[in-house]
Amino acid sequence: MLEAAGCDLAWLPSVEAMYPPGRATTIDVEGAAEGWEGAARPGHFRGVATVCTKLFQQTGAVAAMFGEKDWQQLQAIRQVVRDLDMPIRIIGCPTVREADGLAMSSRNRFLSPAERAQAAALPGAMQAAIAAMARGATPAAALAEARAGLAAAGFALDYLALVEPETLRACAAPPARLIAAARLGGVRLLDNMPA
Repeated sequence: MLEAAGCDLAWLPSVEAMYPPGRATTIDVEGAAEGWEGAARPGHFRGVATVCTKLFQQTGAVAAMFGEKDWQQLQAIRQVVRDLDMPIRIIGCPTVREADGLAMSSRNRFLSPAERAQAAALPGAMQAAIAAMARGATPAAALAEARAGLAAAGFALDYLALVEPETLRACAAPPARLIAAARLGGVRLLDNMPA
């Protein structure tokens, strides 16, 4: 697949190269990595930051691209690069969406056909909340309506929140990022949009 896409070189380190016996160093990230996914998945961003730092060091890459769908991860990596003065540019790539608006994700394949049909309600509710705020609704009212709509559509919402785009601290009004994590059946879906 890489060759067909025009890739000239791929760095595919072994497990032993990435996690050698006796390894004892990890990268702990605070700030942008705290809360939200950081709270839901303790240690996740430590692993992401450590493996990305190793890959950046191993390859000497001057740029790395990360999808905006995992907004918190993108901001956590940007923070690591800033804080450790790494000479690499982190490029956010826009979220690719299905025709019905659902963010493309490998997790989507685990949705049943009925759940897949329901899943478009997540980006739909987020877009409706953003539009309501643009028309003058208070963020609290717009988010409450979106939460109620998602619950009625069968979602178990972990969070739907307005956050500062870079720090991911909760904020009360746009400009912001609207972030969401919701379960549909056994699948946990993530999404975010500028608000």
